[in-house]
Amino acid sequence: MWKWTKRVLTAIIIIASGYVAYDAYRAGYHTRPDMPEGAFSLSYKNGMRAILVGIPNQKDTRRYFGFPMEVPFYLEDAWSFCYPPNDEEEAHAISFIKDRDWPGERFEAVCKITVENEIVVRGLITSVPKL
Repeated sequence: MWKWTKRVLTAIIIIASGYVAYDAYRAGYHTRPDMPEGAFSLSYKNGMRAILVGIPNQKDTRRYFGFPMEVPFYLEDAWSFCYPPNDEEEAHAISFIKDRDWPGERFEAVCKITVENEIVVRGLITSVPKL
C-alpha cells in the first residue's frame, strides 16, 4: 500500500511542477527584461506582457486588466514598458473607459514598445477594486 502511495504522490509532484514550469513559460517570464527599481510586471493570456513603471503595485487591493492594441505579429509577445499617461493620452483613454462605465475603474498606464527608435503603443492598463 505504501509503495503505491509514494508513486501517486511522486506523480502528483511531477505533474504539478510541470504545470508550474509550463505556466511560467507561457507567461514569458523567462524573456522578461531587467526591470527598473519599483516596477512590477503583468502577463495576460491575450499575449500582452507589461512592465509597469512609476505606478504603485496594488495587486492586493486592485485587479489589473490589459487591453491590447493591434500590433505586428512579431510584437505580440514582446514585453512593453507601461507608464502613467500624459494629458493627451489620458484624454483619448477616458473615452475608452467611459464607454464601459465600470464602477471604480481607473486608467493606470499606456504600454509602449520601442522598435528602432519608433514607438508602438502596445495597449492600455486599467484597474478595478478587488472585492
